[in-house]
Amino acid sequence: MKQRYVALPDSLYQVIQPSKVEDPSLLLFNQSLAAELDLPPQLLGKDAAEYFSGNQLIAPQLSLALGYSGHQFGSYNPQLGDGRAHMLGQINGYDWQLKGSGLTKYSRGGDGRCALGPAVREYIMSEAMHILGVPSMRTLAVTTTGEAVYRQQPEVGAVVSRIGRSHLRIGSFQYASSLGVIKELADFAIGQLCPEVLDADNPYLALYQTVQRTQINTLVHWYRVGFIHGVMNTDNVALSGETFDFGPCAMLGEYKLEQVYSSIDQQGRYSFDNQKGIMQWNLARFAETLIPLISENEQEAITVLTQELESFPNAFEQEYAKMCAHKLGFDQSDHPLIAEFFELLRTHAWEYTQIFNQLYDWLNGDNVQLPDELSDWSQRWQDAINHQQALLLMRTTNPKAIPRNHEIEMLIDAAENDQKDIQQQIDNYFNHLKGNVVPGTSWGNPNIEFDHHYQTFCGT
Repeated sequence: MKQRYVALPDSLYQVIQPSKVEDPSLLLFNQSLAAELDLPPQLLGKDAAEYFSGNQLIAPQLSLALGYSGHQFGSYNPQLGDGRAHMLGQINGYDWQLKGSGLTKYSRGGDGRCALGPAVREYIMSEAMHILGVPSMRTLAVTTTGEAVYRQQPEVGAVVSRIGRSHLRIGSFQYASSLGVIKELADFAIGQLCPEVLDADNPYLALYQTVQRTQINTLVHWYRVGFIHGVMNTDNVALSGETFDFGPCAMLGEYKLEQVYSSIDQQGRYSFDNQKGIMQWNLARFAETLIPLISENEQEAITVLTQELESFPNAFEQEYAKMCAHKLGFDQSDHPLIAEFFELLRTHAWEYTQIFNQLYDWLNGDNVQLPDELSDWSQRWQDAINHQQALLLMRTTNPKAIPRNHEIEMLIDAAENDQKDIQQQIDNYFNHLKGNVVPGTSWGNPNIEFDHHYQTFCGT
């Protein structure tokens, strides 16, 4: 086990061990992820729950809580940080972090713990995103603690084992900037995420450019599958582009650009359509921290970074348009039928995932009834595309199944109600998300009525 974050200035972290829990029990274990990692033998033995709960550490192992700042719903909070998480080190080059593992100096009045429901949500959603091809952190394990945590009511406590390429956030740079150690963090980030930019004329500008491209790539995947993050604060944007913090996230049902599910997003700041604009706003906060590194001339640095930031809309639109074209089987993004379809989609608010699967099945010759409003468009579409190429593009771009909101809640309820086969249920669900038929289940059907009343909560 390595702990690369100790190379950072010690003002950016606290050395602290997880708090022990009373009776740890391994509830969920991600065999697929485990097979990709070279896990220490302790994590595969009979005492695995002791390690996944934080009760025991793998010696020699230095546990850290990382500091960061953040704009939360547009308001700056200078002191956030891992208030209930511990960075244990790296496994096979990937960060291993526990969440719900106890108090740190960043806890800000919290209890340092995590309830079972949000832990199960993170386990399911993070792996679902990975299955759908969306850059995402993943969850290796969920361990119950044998202790209650208190939210609106007593709930079962849990610890999440999160795996990711990097836990550096835009908020990490805001924090380092406030402490005067931005160069040290930027150098560390380059070494961790993009060492190839060391040969660039201006490595720090190249770092910004790399992060912007990475965020655009992730965003386009979110729009491709209909993912609504729900809490796109700067502290929830990983420089690696990995999706994380799944507390108030949800999946788009009916195609409504203004769709919001988070109970605390009263103004729709993080709605489905707003995500691209918010990401550009967040990148502006990242760019601000890099000003002293870009040039000794502050105005020159601002001009250079502003030009990069202003390139975001066009760069995003190019990738987004390409993705939309592929969803309809076109290899070129400028065909007028694409814009016409999305206008019909907005007008009629068809179920987002379902309509693309219906189009695929219809084109494939299956007995599928398309909406009447598509009768004219579909005939012209059929004549305009190369069928075999279109079917291939559509199948690789459009998810056959998504983690539907009502299905996630059913699985969370099953875990909270102590159903003994919850591991098998969730493994079967992942198999369903991979496009396989799982006998005895009814997964995959939209529940529009459920979505109309659905609200998500942060879970902290």
